[in-house]
Amino acid sequence: MKRISFLILLGLMLWQCKNNTKEKNVSKSTYNENQPKQEQKKPPKYDSIRINMDGFTGYYRGPEFNEEGDIAHQFSNKAAKVIGEFLKESYRAKNYLKVHIQGIKITTQGLDQEDSVYYSLSIPFQQANPCTAHTGIEHCGSWNYQPKLFLNQRLERQKKALQTISKGKMNCKLFVTPEGFQEYWIFFKHLTYQGNCK
Repeated sequence: MKRISFLILLGLMLWQCKNNTKEKNVSKSTYNENQPKQEQKKPPKYDSIRINMDGFTGYYRGPEFNEEGDIAHQFSNKAAKVIGEFLKESYRAKNYLKVHIQGIKITTQGLDQEDSVYYSLSIPFQQANPCTAHTGIEHCGSWNYQPKLFLNQRLERQKKALQTISKGKMNCKLFVTPEGFQEYWIFFKHLTYQGNCK
């Protein structure tokens, strides 16, 4: 009888220890509304973009360089991606658009490789037919006064690489701002969308 009583007593003690441990664990993980919430830091937004059937407008205002390199000039990459996707999407919807190349406006302010910069880009669209529309866009530029010879060599390499995905003649124009920003914008017929065109 003593053994049974001892076993019951031992079982109750062990059971009590387990319940105390569970309560302690629950209380540790319980949310306390008086604790400050941890803030999630969002990366700063330096740019603004709008695009519709009339065209693309956007700007970048922020540091010229950061740990990622020439972050301001990377706005051109973002713009080219957004415009390219929009032109392709419009083409699939049978809204044929081409870039009005003569209407493009590029502005830079504060381009001195020291602090912040303002870079704006306006690329208007025009209605087109299926074989005059643009479904591809690329750019090739220099943020830091690269000699035109080197820029032209880069352009030729870029155009040669694009021949694998383009159809017909590419439209290309160099834009230069008073502060020395130079960039070629290239518009073309994408082979996937306009393979039957000349």
